[in-house]
Amino acid sequence: MVPSDQVSRPPSRGRPRSADADRAIVTAALDLLEQHGYARLTLESVARRAGVGRPTIYRRWSTKDDLVVHVLTETVPPLEAPVTGDAVNDLRTMAIEFVTGLVNSPAGRSVLAVHAEAGRRPDLAARLREGYLLPRDRVVRDIVAYGHRHGQLTTGLGAETIRDLVFGPLIYHWLVSGDPLDPDTAATLVEAVLPAIRPPRAH
Repeated sequence: MVPSDQVSRPPSRGRPRSADADRAIVTAALDLLEQHGYARLTLESVARRAGVGRPTIYRRWSTKDDLVVHVLTETVPPLEAPVTGDAVNDLRTMAIEFVTGLVNSPAGRSVLAVHAEAGRRPDLAARLREGYLLPRDRVVRDIVAYGHRHGQLTTGLGAETIRDLVFGPLIYHWLVSGDPLDPDTAATLVEAVLPAIRPPRAH
């Protein structure tokens, strides 16, 4: 038998990632985004706030864009469809729960700041769309596809239009008022647009 200290082992690939460090970095980045905005955020400032060395940051994310997209992905709740078999009700419930949750969360203003920066930066916009927006958009598209197949949603409107009609008023209300969005107000806004997405016979 080969002594245990002579057994061949695969080469080490460095220290494993620390879950505590990951959480500290995400929290620090979110705090700095909230306090100073995207433009003034640096990987060095995140490292200082998180209490980790700069190499710890750079081993995980080589650019600020990569870190920020990760932060949003980790902190903003995913869209979760109730899947009740009623596409209209599922869209209503999902929009109210997601937008009110986002607006009233610490990540809310950070999301706005990053989207504003993405409007000026096509490279950031592409990363944001791929890593953060598309996975959430697929949930909406799946519900709309179900609603179209079962005659619950008007086929005259595509998934993007239905998404914008249902979610758009809630986001716009938040942007204009600057106030937290309560579920009752959100429900009133969504109910006002539901007739537009139902087939004519369902009115």
